[in-house]
Amino acid sequence: MEKSFLDKRDKGHKRSGFIAFYAFIMLLILGIFGISYWFVSRLTTDMIYKEAHRIKARNFAQAGVEKVLINILNQYRLGNARLDYPGKFTKERIDKEYNVEFGDGRYRVELVKPYVIPNSFKEMFGIPYYKNQVLIGFYDVWQVVVVGEIPETNTHARVETLVKVIRNFVQY
Repeated sequence: MEKSFLDKRDKGHKRSGFIAFYAFIMLLILGIFGISYWFVSRLTTDMIYKEAHRIKARNFAQAGVEKVLINILNQYRLGNARLDYPGKFTKERIDKEYNVEFGDGRYRVELVKPYVIPNSFKEMFGIPYYKNQVLIGFYDVWQVVVVGEIPETNTHARVETLVKVIRNFVQY
């Protein structure tokens, strides 16, 4: 009778080792799934964070373009058509307006100059403007380059655009 009791105890001991082994395997598999889920969700969060900063940098650069457009419009209203930057108008006020820092980013205007046609030296400045084959004014095309930056993540967005300004001297 004692022997049968020991046999049952050995079988139970073997079975508990078997269950412990499978419990360890299941724990290992669940741990791998948990770690992979954490890793993928962290990568997704990082990508969303970086994309948000790219969008913010692009918006800062667009704000710089809008500031340049306002400045061009004001200068044309004052009768000043030559406003290259950097260059003639690099006074402290213009430098301050063209390099603006916000709480979490900034924009920097790199260039405002008359557009030059590629592979030529012809500036798009003071080009005759015709309507119905009648000269009614002149137009200028300005090349504007602005960079938006988010220093926290070292994110930059560069916006290059052309602005056409028509100076009419004939009004209908």
